[in-house]
Amino acid sequence: MENEKDHPTIVINDHPKQKKIEVLKEKLRYKQALRENAKKIDHKLVRLNIQADALPTKTFFIMNALAAVIAGYGLLANSSAVVIGAMLVAMMLGPISAIALSFIDNRWILFVTALKTLVLGVMMIFGIGVVLGLINFNMALTHEILSRTQPNVIDLMIALAGGAAGAFAAVSPRLSVAVVGVAVATALVPPLVASGILLAHWDLRNSANAFLLAFTNIVAIQISSSLVLWIAGFRRGSDEEVKSNVLEFIKRNVISLLFLLVLTVYLTANFLHMIQKQMYETKTKTEIIEALNKNNNIIDKIQFDSRDQHTLARVVIQGDTAPSSDEIKKLNQVLPNDLKKMPTIVQIRFIPVQIIQAHDEVKIKLSDREAKRLITK
Repeated sequence: MENEKDHPTIVINDHPKQKKIEVLKEKLRYKQALRENAKKIDHKLVRLNIQADALPTKTFFIMNALAAVIAGYGLLANSSAVVIGAMLVAMMLGPISAIALSFIDNRWILFVTALKTLVLGVMMIFGIGVVLGLINFNMALTHEILSRTQPNVIDLMIALAGGAAGAFAAVSPRLSVAVVGVAVATALVPPLVASGILLAHWDLRNSANAFLLAFTNIVAIQISSSLVLWIAGFRRGSDEEVKSNVLEFIKRNVISLLFLLVLTVYLTANFLHMIQKQMYETKTKTEIIEALNKNNNIIDKIQFDSRDQHTLARVVIQGDTAPSSDEIKKLNQVLPNDLKKMPTIVQIRFIPVQIIQAHDEVKIKLSDREAKRLITK
């Protein structure tokens, strides 16, 4: 017979003191977590880190060059995933944060160093974009490239939030600035590379717009970073901290604030113009579809070409029956005027759809619904 001592025994202690001890341990852990979360900002360490990131080091240029190449091919391949992934190696937040710190700390030498690093980085990324555009000149300009040629006030708001997040991460003991730096770099490297590619294709207007987007992001990130650092206590007069004062903050950032004001007005006007254009095109497309999408005809594409005296609406139709000139004339009369108060004129490109089958087969007629489904596939 087996001895009971050979069997394992589990002892459960339900003593009331044991429960109190566990509760006390949990309270202690909670207080430790609160103390860890309430760590004060180490101003000296933060300043040192920002200064180090502002230096024009080999690491800065190598990593940003690689990010520009990856982002450039992502733009050319029309892959947003590759463009975002390229930012994992970008390092553009450092000099912008240093410029923000130099303004609120009143440090001229730091400003010159950070500005030099930023300008050299921008020139290098832009130049890589030009080279990639020339090497791949025969590749079409993709949506990823052209989407960065219409800066508006929404882009400004995104950059302001991104800059604030980057500055907050830089001063917080428990947050990593690297992750936020990736998000901020996403707003800088792709538009700079896109601007270079567009310049290589001699598309000066869109190239300037893409560069304006990058410049807008730089200014917005610097302003929001300055504000966060100022609130966090970074406001040195000479060797002593000065009192928090709104007028003092404005005085130290007056140039950036003037740039921001001008950009806000211009980008807001761009945004309102874009909204008006979308409303006009949507209304025009609705009228065209209602008038021409019949008799087994399917509208495949509608494009707008703005001219001096009118806007030409190019419509591609696939179907059985071509619209008549009288129908187009009536349609032109009901279409809305464009943003310049000029008439909208429709031009049709009709692609006939012909059904072909063997002579000895039974003739099969398609319903309107079936014909539309076949054309749209």
